[in-house]
Amino acid sequence: MIELTLNEIIKAVDGTASCPLPGAPVTGITTDSRAAAPGSVFVALVGERADGHDFIKGIEDRICCAIVEREVDSSVPQIIVESTYKAIGRIGAYVREKSGVIVVGVTGSVGKTSVKEMTACVLAQRFSVLKTEKNHNNELGLPLTLFRLEENNEVAVLEMGISYFGEMTRVSAIARPDIAIFTNIENVHTENLIDRDGVLRAKTELVANMRGNTLILNAEDDKLAGYSLPSGKKAVYYGIEGNCFVKAESIVCHGMESTDFVLRVGADSIPVTLPASGRHMVLDSLAAAAAGHELGLTMQEIKQGLESYRTISGRMEKKEYKGAVIINDCYNASPTSMAASLKVLANADGRKLALLGDMFELGERSDELHRGVGRVAAGLGLDMLFTVGSSARLISEAAREAGLENAVHLGREAAAETIRRELKAGDTLLVKASRGMALEKIIAEITAE
Repeated sequence: MIELTLNEIIKAVDGTASCPLPGAPVTGITTDSRAAAPGSVFVALVGERADGHDFIKGIEDRICCAIVEREVDSSVPQIIVESTYKAIGRIGAYVREKSGVIVVGVTGSVGKTSVKEMTACVLAQRFSVLKTEKNHNNELGLPLTLFRLEENNEVAVLEMGISYFGEMTRVSAIARPDIAIFTNIENVHTENLIDRDGVLRAKTELVANMRGNTLILNAEDDKLAGYSLPSGKKAVYYGIEGNCFVKAESIVCHGMESTDFVLRVGADSIPVTLPASGRHMVLDSLAAAAAGHELGLTMQEIKQGLESYRTISGRMEKKEYKGAVIINDCYNASPTSMAASLKVLANADGRKLALLGDMFELGERSDELHRGVGRVAAGLGLDMLFTVGSSARLISEAAREAGLENAVHLGREAAAETIRRELKAGDTLLVKASRGMALEKIIAEITAE
């Protein structure tokens, strides 16, 4: 990590020391007592199920300091703060500024992880890049990502996710992006953010905390295309249709494996073979290309970066099973991403099957949006559709009404048994739902020997 002393930390968190603090640099910062290593700092978070303060005695031989909300009976030096959650964000913000890295922040409703991964691939062609791992994209995860910064890192590509108003203000105050990418504004988290206008308002809280002035915007999203830029900011628009600075032309999809297109950036162009399928993935690659261009990469470097992209676990991840292909897309789901994944499935050879589950946090329009996915599935000519979950029942119901006869709603156990029985060599099965549905467990049941 970036060299950091306890004296720097206590100033960053505006805390009080329980005793004189050691002067040696810390080796790491963690909120997980199991990950505590010699010379590290343990931040005692207070959660619903566990209180970090209760673990300090058991790890005092492995840490150099604990950050706490109340002093505990321990030999380890402690920094007392009002809120350990706020403290970890303040340390993250301090590390971000001290590092001097260029930060590319990626937000939006759908596609954040794909854009983050592609952007990191592109920028890695010239820079030493740190990127968000796993789901570390919120007020807690973002600082944990920044703590992984090394002295040689030049760029950090940070995914920034939110669910509530005000949350992006706090997250972006930690990240302070030099460049901000907005993928789209969709009906996601509308249980809290009300509607797409609310989503736009919540996401663009980021802009006030930017250190730089460049916004990379999806011109095909009406909310982003119509966004009024604050004074001093500039927009770089990307898209497939219309007059965009970064765009894709001559798109040719090769089944579910890859997509060829001509990448155009201003007056320059270059052919790209993206190792992913779907129009939405091409759009995501354009956002990454725009970031590469803004940071001075050549067209050849951008091409190499895009062509080096690989999917991550739970994102259109393919698994062979007895001659069939199972696509694990269980990482998360929204109406837009469901439709996009179903359209990719439609490119598969052989029979096309889908197992879909509930989409969470859709608010008052949840029923309508689930039914909309069912109509999309019916319109794509799937061979079979299976659904699990109370809301997903509406997906199969709407699909049947729209003409897809082989659309059934099942319990989890019955779904695994039915699909195992129905799946044949040459078939492709898409499995997708919101993360909380844990449909990857059904995949494991289907493929269990």
